[in-house]
Amino acid sequence: MGDWDESTQLRALPFVGTDRILVAEADPHVRAWLREMLAGHFGVEEVESGRAALERLTVEPPRVLVVGAQLADMSGSVLLSHAARHGLLSAHTGGPVAFTVANMLGQAPEIDENLVPVFYRLSYSLLPEQVRELLTQAIARLPPVVQKRPTEEDAKLTRQVIEHAKRLGTQPDLKSATRVAIAAVIELASADRARCLFYDEEGGTLWSETDGEDLTHASAGLAGFAVRARSGVVLPDVSADRIYIREIDDPQGTGGERMVVQPVADRDGRVHAVLIAVRRAKSPQFSEADLRKLEALAEAWAPFIHQLAQQQEAAHILEQREGKNEVFRQEAIDHLVRRGQRGDVVRVHPGWVHAAYWLLILFVVGAGAYVAFARVSQWSEGPAVIRVMGRTDIRAVEPGTVTALEVAPGESVTEGQILARLHDSEQAGRLRALNTEFERRLVAYLQTPAEPSVRQALSSLVTERESAQASVEARAFRAPHAGIVKEVHVANGQLVEAGKTIISLVETGATEGMSVLAFLPGQDRPRIRVGQRLRFTLPGYRGAHIELDVRAVSAEVIGAADARERYLGDRFREALPIQGSVVVIEGSLVTTTFRADDETYELHDGMTGFAEVRLQSRTILETLLPGG
Repeated sequence: MGDWDESTQLRALPFVGTDRILVAEADPHVRAWLREMLAGHFGVEEVESGRAALERLTVEPPRVLVVGAQLADMSGSVLLSHAARHGLLSAHTGGPVAFTVANMLGQAPEIDENLVPVFYRLSYSLLPEQVRELLTQAIARLPPVVQKRPTEEDAKLTRQVIEHAKRLGTQPDLKSATRVAIAAVIELASADRARCLFYDEEGGTLWSETDGEDLTHASAGLAGFAVRARSGVVLPDVSADRIYIREIDDPQGTGGERMVVQPVADRDGRVHAVLIAVRRAKSPQFSEADLRKLEALAEAWAPFIHQLAQQQEAAHILEQREGKNEVFRQEAIDHLVRRGQRGDVVRVHPGWVHAAYWLLILFVVGAGAYVAFARVSQWSEGPAVIRVMGRTDIRAVEPGTVTALEVAPGESVTEGQILARLHDSEQAGRLRALNTEFERRLVAYLQTPAEPSVRQALSSLVTERESAQASVEARAFRAPHAGIVKEVHVANGQLVEAGKTIISLVETGATEGMSVLAFLPGQDRPRIRVGQRLRFTLPGYRGAHIELDVRAVSAEVIGAADARERYLGDRFREALPIQGSVVVIEGSLVTTTFRADDETYELHDGMTGFAEVRLQSRTILETLLPGG
């Protein structure tokens, strides 16, 4: 998934409803109205920009998409048209059902329903049960949700969350549970600090065990909002959100911090606590993955904190009984003693002891052999992309609008042939004016060749005329050599920026090839060399692995932005999640196909995946020995 939109993000807890609804609207009043209509019945996610909505539709499609009239970066009409044009609203393939919603002034997205399939136009005149019934009927017409196969990252997160939940489940009281919960939040979310508040449903108050006092009623602050909405909240900048209250949410805050807030609720929807993770303003903002980690921790901790709350409630009741001189528990013990129920002595059969001894010996021998011979490999991992080599990319030198495409993919071209043109009315008009002026000045020069001012004016005009001719020529793209057009990356009427790839050519007689470009952590550069085995994995295809050799390694470690600019260009700059410093490696593919689930598929330029290079392999014993 891409970066999150720079606005508050809300995400309903998974058990609120398996059917997720995405609301794309910049008007906070419309979002609040929909949130009130749908709370407790559907999982609701809110975004304010069209870019963020398209990211959700592409990476994690919801069941329903509700679009308002105006978003932060585009209109609702543009968002719906773009989504429909790219097949993101196809109900037959499980895509989301589209709704529009009008604001308080009655403004709604204007669309052509022959092109954009809209199920219903929502408005303030509808009752809550009517809105929910419309959404229920729309979802009922969709095919069942196919559960995605858990990834290796999901398995690692599950194991990490279970370990934290185990530690939380063994805590005897809320104070010790608070310390463990704070440590878990800091580790999972990579936070600078964390906060754990407990919630009393009867009194409606939030308090901190570390502060030792009630803080406030759950009707204020981000913590109170998370309790009432039972939703996670992500803030890229707390100072920009009016809900945030420093005294409640982050007493140590100074303003500008990044924050994620997650309620801890059981399966019945009862909230017991609120987890808050905080990063400094200069730190990276929290992502959707961070919110999911806290959701997983909250879901795993919920049963334990529910039991702990019951235990403390029972202890409180017993303390009140003892204060009234009631000795029920002691009477029960005395009754059991009078009946002679003192318990049996533990009996151990000698045969079991003998068998257990030899089983223990075999276990120790087997464990020793495993540690001595089993090997552990260390890998360097990073994102990778397939690139087609041997092509010539024709790029725009100046920005402009495409007015003519003279060729199509697969067409043969000659050297110097015009391939495409940009809008050049302004440049051509300037050239015509300079030609007219040049002819006038040339006549004046021929009449008085000895006049210095006339000669100087003609010389200056010649320079301007040559510059204008070059500008007109730059608006026409010519083939640098004879070849075949492989790809046309623009369309008529499209606005392109300088550096944008217009057309890709393959020179006549040249051979195309494919290679894998991988971006591995920069700290692994000393241990990566040419000839090592490179394993390329394609996500979304079960068992799709390609083995190849490392053919080239970058001589230096470079930053993420520099790596995108040098090796990915404008087409794939945003396609890979490159972060930090990286070393770039290349491996040549010997085949243009791969197999997955007993099927053969073609490899294509721009397909992304993950690359792994094994750095070293040692036995477990060598790993455990000091200095190993």
